[in-house]
Amino acid sequence: MQSRFKTSLGDAKGEQPTSSNNANKRSPSSGKAERSSSLTSSSASSSEPKSKAVRPKNVGRYKVIDELGRGAMAYVYKAYDPEIDRFLAVKVLREELANDDDYRAGFIREAKLAGQLAHPGIVTVYDVGVADDKPYIAMELLDGTPLDDLLRKRQRFTVNFTVSILVQLTRALYYAHKQGVSHRDIKPGNIMCLADNKTVKITDFGIAQLDDSLASAGKTQEKVLGTPEYMSPEQVLGQSLDARSDLYSLGSLIHTMITGTTPFRADDYGELFRQIIKDKPENMSVEGVTIPDELQDIVRKLLQKQPDKRYQNAALLMRDIKELLNVMETQQKEQDRPGFVSLRLRWTLGMASLVAVTMLIGLVIVYFQQYSAMRNMATDYGYSTSKLIAFEVAEPMLLQDQVALEAIVSDLKQNQDIEYVSLRNNQGKVLASTLSEEVNKPFLPFAGSELIDQTENAAIYSRTVSSNHQVFDVDSTIMYQDKKLGRVVVTVSADNLVQSAKLTLIIMIVLMIITLIAVFVMTLAFARKISAQSKKLSLALERIRRGQFNRRLGVERNDEFGRMSIAFNQMAESLEKRFDKGAPRISGDTEKLLVSKPTGEAVKSTDSDESTVILEKYQD
Repeated sequence: MQSRFKTSLGDAKGEQPTSSNNANKRSPSSGKAERSSSLTSSSASSSEPKSKAVRPKNVGRYKVIDELGRGAMAYVYKAYDPEIDRFLAVKVLREELANDDDYRAGFIREAKLAGQLAHPGIVTVYDVGVADDKPYIAMELLDGTPLDDLLRKRQRFTVNFTVSILVQLTRALYYAHKQGVSHRDIKPGNIMCLADNKTVKITDFGIAQLDDSLASAGKTQEKVLGTPEYMSPEQVLGQSLDARSDLYSLGSLIHTMITGTTPFRADDYGELFRQIIKDKPENMSVEGVTIPDELQDIVRKLLQKQPDKRYQNAALLMRDIKELLNVMETQQKEQDRPGFVSLRLRWTLGMASLVAVTMLIGLVIVYFQQYSAMRNMATDYGYSTSKLIAFEVAEPMLLQDQVALEAIVSDLKQNQDIEYVSLRNNQGKVLASTLSEEVNKPFLPFAGSELIDQTENAAIYSRTVSSNHQVFDVDSTIMYQDKKLGRVVVTVSADNLVQSAKLTLIIMIVLMIITLIAVFVMTLAFARKISAQSKKLSLALERIRRGQFNRRLGVERNDEFGRMSIAFNQMAESLEKRFDKGAPRISGDTEKLLVSKPTGEAVKSTDSDESTVILEKYQD
């Protein structure tokens, strides 16, 4: 005896049209005929040549304008409603299916059920009826792009965009599931992204439940929308389905949007179905992209093999999504406007203050030590110069040779390092000077001079000539053997010393500021990492406390934090296994699953375009 079930996968990928608000506007489509469906694909359009079906002029009261697509179940037309003056999409059941009374009744019944759904995230069904003995559905015409088209263009989506879609789809599924309607074919092709690039809608709601209606009528070849890569394990095995199957498909969809690939991939359907039933999906990973652990946990739970281990309804999923949004909002605020928690602030400022005080004390000590050394060098130069001059003028002064004295002073005047020289006798009378007007006059000490050093035969004074000019005045005794002949005053510039001291101070201050900034940034970054790791661990432990053992921490560091994350993951996995020992397991034979196209052609390898196939299972 042979029993079998058939599942139409990607049926009517092209049956839900995208729209425009005028009759002549066409949606963009990569070179195909006008695509208006979140489900449009080459498999849908090629399932039957258009020449086999003549486009009707009218469907009921609706005037047909163009054919938008066709699938294994129905044709989709762009039409105009003259009574309401609007454009819409009309889906007409294929003739061979319309002649089947049970299929026909089921189509109308489920279409009416879908028509009861009124939600911003679900395509609206306006009317259900029969025209020319063929059932039809009149529905909303959308202006947008199917999500699978966007994925082909972008390869993958950002985390923020994906989470935005996740929120909208979860709300739509929550509403539909509360009305008792499951979709059973959640995939990129059945999600429409509208022209605002923000809003998404689920298409073909309700038609996916047609198999239940036909099964209740005793039919053995029921059809239900589904795509291999997005099918739940129980759907692959032909077991009874409920809303949790939609949530599994939603997890596969999120995985695809984040990484650009489905959780399970294989070259042939047999291996793909085996992976769906047996293998554990890997964590989402994209180079250069940080995926929140909370989002990893959500997808991990959505992709559980056993329905009892998934979210039992969309409301529970929404609870974790809100937690994810809170985490993302906090992280965004920290990026836009650093909002330090008190621990990080105290730690960072404390470390920076300690380094600042230490460096400031060191700067003061080093600066004054260096300035003192440089000043000693300058005063030694002044002493040496004045002693040399005193030795040179001693003999002419003893001989009272005025000409020789003036000649010596004149030569010294040419020296750029010496600004002033004055020779005077023991009575204080100036004998020679670089300032000729002082000669034969009493020597007058410079005003504002400050004594900075003194020896037995000399003294050195510091004097500010102007705001940017400072000099040293060295007053030395002129001796010839042991006889005191007079005194000599030599003035040398201290500008080089002052400039060097200022430059040294500036360099030290700049180095201190750079060091402080480096210490502040490094301490802040380290403190933020510790805070983030602590927060992750705290949230993970809180989930464990609530009995949610599916929480895992990302192991991104090869240090103590990495070891702590590994230890936590091992603990969570051990607890999950311990508490799930008695849980029922998903099992089934995938070797006898046969896959064929709606035309009856057998296929063995998977297609990359979510093509329509029929899944059959034979049992002896």
